Amino acid sequence: MDNLVLHPKSALNPFLTHARHEGNPLETGVIIRENRNFLLASLTAFNDQQKELSASIVSAFGVELPINCKVARSKHINFISVAPHQWLIYCNGEYISNFIPSFETVVGPSGAIVDLSDARAIIQVSGPKAIDTLAKGISIDLHPNTFTHEHAASTFAAQLGMTIWKSEDSSVFNISVFRAFGSSALQWLITSASEFGCDVQV
Repeated sequence: MDNLVLHPKSALNPFLTHARHEGNPLETGVIIRENRNFLLASLTAFNDQQKELSASIVSAFGVELPINCKVARSKHINFISVAPHQWLIYCNGEYISNFIPSFETVVGPSGAIVDLSDARAIIQVSGPKAIDTLAKGISIDLHPNTFTHEHAASTFAAQLGMTIWKSEDSSVFNISVFRAFGSSALQWLITSASEFGCDVQV
């Protein structure tokens, strides 16, 4: 039997078969694209090990683990607070080689890390009307003076659970959803953005 070779597949590829423009043909208020090359992992501190885990992260990455739905960054890694003693770890694809084994060594016995990359879709939303689009379904204040690149939120929109945070330069909203719900989130975003003119990029 020939060796079976598995290849990664985009979560939204069947729904992003080509670039297209929706809504107002004279304007592009919103740009929507899928991030196809990323690592997303869940980090949880074991009971009574929060201080030890935080110390290990500071020693390895020079940054303290954030709390209260905040985001901390160390070079290419985003540490996203999503619940008490729980974080998402996010980085782009060029840095993900051997990341999980290396991170497990850092964490040691004080916590657990689980790779979520194949279980999530990440949709990126940008453009001058991005906030207006997201505000149609997300019931949190996304004004740039309130929701900065240092903030994150686990919330709902269109009956879909999602985690949202900004890029470091605040130009892009990252939205993480369960992979199976990616197409539903994409359709909600396209519908919400269509009045502003929406470019859906492959």
